[in-house]
Amino acid sequence: MVHLEMTGVQSCSHALTINDLPNELLIYIFSMIDFESLLAVAKVCMRWQQLCLTPCIWDNTRLIVCMKNYVRISDSIVPFVAKYLKNVKLQYFKLYSQVRSSLISYCPNLTHLEISISQVDSCIFDDLGHWPNLKFLSFRNSLIVQNAENSNGNFVYHLPFEKLKYLETLILSNFALTHGSLYSMLQCVNLVSINMEKMKNIPADFLESLLRTKQNTLRALHIYGDTLNDDIIASISKCKTLQVLHIMTCKTLFDSSLLHFYRLKNLRSLKLRHGYFSTNALLAYFSNNIFQQLTYLSLSRCHHVTMQVAKVIKSNAPNLKELSFYLCPFIIAADFKRGELQKMFNIELLLD
Repeated sequence: MVHLEMTGVQSCSHALTINDLPNELLIYIFSMIDFESLLAVAKVCMRWQQLCLTPCIWDNTRLIVCMKNYVRISDSIVPFVAKYLKNVKLQYFKLYSQVRSSLISYCPNLTHLEISISQVDSCIFDDLGHWPNLKFLSFRNSLIVQNAENSNGNFVYHLPFEKLKYLETLILSNFALTHGSLYSMLQCVNLVSINMEKMKNIPADFLESLLRTKQNTLRALHIYGDTLNDDIIASISKCKTLQVLHIMTCKTLFDSSLLHFYRLKNLRSLKLRHGYFSTNALLAYFSNNIFQQLTYLSLSRCHHVTMQVAKVIKSNAPNLKELSFYLCPFIIAADFKRGELQKMFNIELLLD
């Protein structure tokens, strides 16, 4: 909200309007609105059109392409602003080939590319080389389909990390990467947030190399966990700056693994899903640490979580905002007191 206060002025010949604001304030306001609104704003007058061409306005403005708007986007993406566009999201989308040429031709300066709940051609991996400044790349919950002219039939892809030297955040989906592609990820020296939660059978030797390379910089790691063992957990625990650790399945981990987690002092978000850690090990872990920064914790499907474990978590994680005990056996026990648990935490609980 902008507040205008006139002091020392006895009369004003006209009522103040938004056009009386200086350029700096208008630029700030325009930087806060969405893509569609910004295009509308640019049509108001010549001054506003020129202000809309200020590059900083487009730093956080995201173009969302879906099945409803792709024809207009691909045919008239407004070239005079597209070159400033940095953030594109394909959402609920199946016709990547229809917008491919527009994105490549008009949007050379992308830093954020998000493909969410979509189906895209495998040529997307080849196209990434057109956007060498990408900092954020996500394929969350998306399906990659083979090109007929470039099909190798095994659904294993090469993602050209060697061309993405500025990449900071990577979110992959349930497809496989070639051995060479995985190891080229190590060349992304700025990569600090890695989400491979949907990918299975990640080679243990690659994980060890990745963790060794990122030991002093990694801030977030989401991983499936089928190839994890105590040695890899020990490597994870050496990542001093780690704030987010999500392990989708802990079936291959044991009580000894929890001992390594004692080193992780800066965790804000922790998921240990589907684990067989004993009740005593969980009690020891959560009672011997103070989790001041932890705001999210998931122990869903962990077999030996009890009300006693919940009480220890309540005592030692005072700033929790979300907690999941989804499908933990103790919540379906005959003596489970749901009301007591909800009253004890008074935060967002996921139980069933």
